[in-house]
Amino acid sequence: MSKAAGNGIMLALLAAGQSRRFGDNDKLTALLRGKMLGLHAAATLARPPFDHRIVIASDENHPCAADWSILGYDIIINERADQGQATSVQCAVEHALASGVTALCLCLADMPYITGRHIETLLQSFEVVDRNQIVASSYDGNAMPPAIFPADQFGAIQQLQGDQGARKLLRTAHLVPAEKDILLDIDTAEMLEIENRKGPET
Repeated sequence: MSKAAGNGIMLALLAAGQSRRFGDNDKLTALLRGKMLGLHAAATLARPPFDHRIVIASDENHPCAADWSILGYDIIINERADQGQATSVQCAVEHALASGVTALCLCLADMPYITGRHIETLLQSFEVVDRNQIVASSYDGNAMPPAIFPADQFGAIQQLQGDQGARKLLRTAHLVPAEKDILLDIDTAEMLEIENRKGPET
């Protein structure tokens, strides 16, 4: 776990999704190579420098909660999680505003292969644009999380609805390319099975 960085940036890991495409089970509790899916990105993102780390969850008793806390995350409950991902993003913004941070980095909890190096590149790119522009990950020209939002975008985020999350705000983002596998988010049991068949990471 890293110490606070003094950079005014909060990390929010979005973990309150309803896993509708995964079936009846909470996908974040499913095992990927012997560890719950919801802990892979959380462990990686505990190392890069952020002033605050939060997890947006739908249940304070989530099976990952104890480990999230050990990794240094505050767990924030989204009481409206069943209304779509936008509510989790808004919950993160509300906490960012209350904490007085100047930027918010959003990442999905089901992105097990995200790397610390990629997050560091996002943070560096955010400085390059003088913290005045959204900085987003991209593959094949398509913007996606993780992404960093300056505080002047918080109002626009609070206007989002449904399952759009913050994706529609990424159209004008400064893009930071990454390999497809790094940005993979696991949405179905079939995807998880494929990843488990690949064996241990090398």
